[in-house]
Amino acid sequence: MKYVTVILLLLLASCQDVKRPEAPENLISETQMVAVLTDAYLMNAARSIDIRKIRKEGIYLDSIIYATHKIDSLQFAKSNAYYTNNLNTYNDLITKVEQKLITEKTKRDSLYEIFKEGKEELKRLDSIYKAKIDSMAVEMPAVSRDSLEILLDAENAKLKTSETGITDDSVVSQDSIL
Repeated sequence: MKYVTVILLLLLASCQDVKRPEAPENLISETQMVAVLTDAYLMNAARSIDIRKIRKEGIYLDSIIYATHKIDSLQFAKSNAYYTNNLNTYNDLITKVEQKLITEKTKRDSLYEIFKEGKEELKRLDSIYKAKIDSMAVEMPAVSRDSLEILLDAENAKLKTSETGITDDSVVSQDSIL
């Protein structure tokens, strides 16, 4: 029992003189720290996806973060130590980082959906284009497939010209091909 009491007293006495870091002269502002931490999270995600390729290419992700935000590693370390010292402030920073990452994810997901829809539309239009070429090949078996593509492109250009009213001198006529 005496030993437990002595150990508890030593622990309590040793924890009283905790020095907290002071704000460094070149403290990173909270808004910039949110941006730096957001980029750090994204870079760590990139590392976890394909670290071999990053190493092979000689890319230093930390250096990219420092260069992008015009800070150095010491300034980041001191600022990070300062902010982590105050738990409430750091929790607020991390909450803002999470919100920013969620916003970025939402933007990227919506852009990806638009990209997928565009890709599907191109695939559909390409299949229509190929079907038109195939039907023209049946009607004009003596004409090569390349010539049929040129004819179809010329016809599409004429349709665009009539819709928009813009003339295009580069439109190839059917007579010049045959």
